[in-house]
Amino acid sequence: MQLLTTPKREPWSRNHLLRDAIGQAIYDRMVSDPSVHLFGEGCHVKVHYDAPNIERDFSDRVHTLPISEDGNVNFAVGASLLGVKPVVDVITADFLYRAMDSICNTAAKMNFVRPDQPPGTIVIRAEFLTGGPTTGQRPEALFTHIPGLNVVIPSTPRDAYGLMRTVLDTSGVTLFFEDRMIEDGLIEEHDRRCYAPIAIGYAHERQYGDFQPDATVLVYGLMRQVVEKALDPMLNIDFLDLRTIYPIDWSQIKYSAQRSRKLLIIEPDVQYGGVGAEIAATIAEEMPGVRVKRLGGMRATIPAAMLRQGSRMPTEEEIRDAVTNW
Repeated sequence: MQLLTTPKREPWSRNHLLRDAIGQAIYDRMVSDPSVHLFGEGCHVKVHYDAPNIERDFSDRVHTLPISEDGNVNFAVGASLLGVKPVVDVITADFLYRAMDSICNTAAKMNFVRPDQPPGTIVIRAEFLTGGPTTGQRPEALFTHIPGLNVVIPSTPRDAYGLMRTVLDTSGVTLFFEDRMIEDGLIEEHDRRCYAPIAIGYAHERQYGDFQPDATVLVYGLMRQVVEKALDPMLNIDFLDLRTIYPIDWSQIKYSAQRSRKLLIIEPDVQYGGVGAEIAATIAEEMPGVRVKRLGGMRATIPAAMLRQGSRMPTEEEIRDAVTNW
């Protein structure tokens, strides 16, 4: 395996460990699968910024497209009908709103309206930032509502590598989100020689304390790092990171909730109508003896002032209080 590295960045770029793992996964898949192509606005510049070996070794499969997110996704749909496996980079997640029609009304339905056509593979890549009202939104929950879409949000480099390798071999359309707010310095070290494909739809479990937990804490994306900083290692809990918010690992969630009888859901997105709401409703309906509590973001416009942007998500103090005093 030829490891890819990213040069030192300005502080606003947040992290590079997740990004390097994603670039490595794409590179490794391009080595073995000539149908994988990269598409996006300024794609040569972005790929060179992420993983220069991709542009160096596969320049004929890196395609810079115009500034048109909607058109670029539709372009990828057409390419997939010809046997190409496109990875479409729309840059920040806010730009996905420009491509909602091509993602939800075209790409997600191709495998249904063309039964004579072999199912294709399309990966739509976007990143979460914190940059004010129009460049800091998290629309992940919107896409879980659409049949035909998978939604992936890794929180560690190992998961980022493994999940990208898997979705590039999975029929259908996958929204692959990169959470740029995850700090490199707080990411647990992983042996890159152990990187391997990871099946989608399976949560990562980490146990604190005894086998019989006092509570189950469920997170995804950025919240994994925030909660790990907030938790006391002496607590007796099951800690689950979803990794994919569609499909969701219901069996693992229900198994842990059945043992602990308490489920705390902590999400970085707007709490109202979010992923946690769906999980809470399902557990309430199917496991009435389990107590459920949620922490999430406010349903409010993201402020432009950077000092106020962090207030939209659950804080470490709120998380500690919810876990210990509930």
